[in-house]
Amino acid sequence: MKSDHDRMSFYASLYDKGLHGGAAYLDAEGFRFICQKATVEKGLRDIKIPYSDIRSVKVENRIAFPLTVIETTYGRTYKFMIFSRKKFIVCVEKEISLCNKR
Repeated sequence: MKSDHDRMSFYASLYDKGLHGGAAYLDAEGFRFICQKATVEKGLRDIKIPYSDIRSVKVENRIAFPLTVIETTYGRTYKFMIFSRKKFIVCVEKEISLCNKR
């Protein structure tokens, strides 16, 4: 079953020992973050999380900026600064809900 969008993109930065710019995508398969910064750990340059593996998406307030936190069902936590954060969270929650109905 396909969602009502093919692929949505968001400007995003991974928060891992600093901020690392990239892009976050939502498509029919799940969440994906791509960063081409060579100093970022290889496993964090291309993060793919199927909707079925997302346990929660929430906001964590930092001193300077709010972070979007994605927790997985396998115990991994990722933190991002995502522009249009509210829209992103609404879209992810909608996709998780659709995934749970399948």
